[in-house]
Amino acid sequence: MSLPLNQSVLLESRTLRTSALKDFSGDKALSILSKAKAIIFAVWSGSGWATTAQIAEYFEVSESAIKELYRVNHEEFRAEESQILSGKDLRDARQKLCLPSKTSQVRVFSALGTLRIAMLLQQSEIAAQVRTIILDLVASVPIITHNLIPTLPPVEQRLKTLVEAMKTLTEITGQKLSPYMEQQMTDYAANLFADHNRQALTGTQEKWLGVVNFAESELGKKVPISGPHYRVHLGTWVRTFYPQLGSRQENRLVNGTQQDVYVYPCHDPVVAAGLTKAVEEFFAHPSPSAALKQAGAFSRKSLVTA
Repeated sequence: MSLPLNQSVLLESRTLRTSALKDFSGDKALSILSKAKAIIFAVWSGSGWATTAQIAEYFEVSESAIKELYRVNHEEFRAEESQILSGKDLRDARQKLCLPSKTSQVRVFSALGTLRIAMLLQQSEIAAQVRTIILDLVASVPIITHNLIPTLPPVEQRLKTLVEAMKTLTEITGQKLSPYMEQQMTDYAANLFADHNRQALTGTQEKWLGVVNFAESELGKKVPISGPHYRVHLGTWVRTFYPQLGSRQENRLVNGTQQDVYVYPCHDPVVAAGLTKAVEEFFAHPSPSAALKQAGAFSRKSLVTA
């Protein structure tokens, strides 16, 4: 548990008062109170108790102030914090609590109940000291967190769920999901899962992506499958004008078949910056194919760049 180091949180929040008390036993509560000022609780029925008058004397306030505080906040006091003694219980505790013989009933508070009073009582220097001690103790409790690693379904199941979700989306929007787009989604997800699994096995933080995947996943670009900014032309653009970014090829899923694809070390800031510049230039150019043709790019054998 962690609380702000400010006494107002205890004065204002019932939840935080109760939460703080859960960390303390009766003996710990007595120890906290004793650090601020000496106090003695009479042991009755196995526990220490003090009367309203004794509590008022401890906090150096009037007895009526303690009674009024309890009247306003009585609902948050638990049975182990405050009780009314009468009948046999009162007769058994009368001598220990030094009560007058004519007393018919009396309210008593345990050490935990006294701590709650300290967290409620504003016009008392002793109460303020007790709150400081409580906050220091609560703040010193180490925060224990458990890093739970979620168990994911098998890759095949996640792929199927993805494709079904896409189908549902198209049904809702009234559009038909083309087999080509469905295959593209499957390929893209499978390649991402393959990259994730490779990192999990090798412990590496490397990220190798095709230029289309980089543009879509890292830059948020939508690379079309046709038109002047055709996705294959994007890969050709990078290989033609930015050959220094790399020439590694991997066998990946593209349109449902395994094909060689150019991939780039996107974990390298220099390469990522170069790819970003290349993608921006590609989309800014009015006719990338014309520029590529002029550079003689189409005279070479093309390679998939997903």
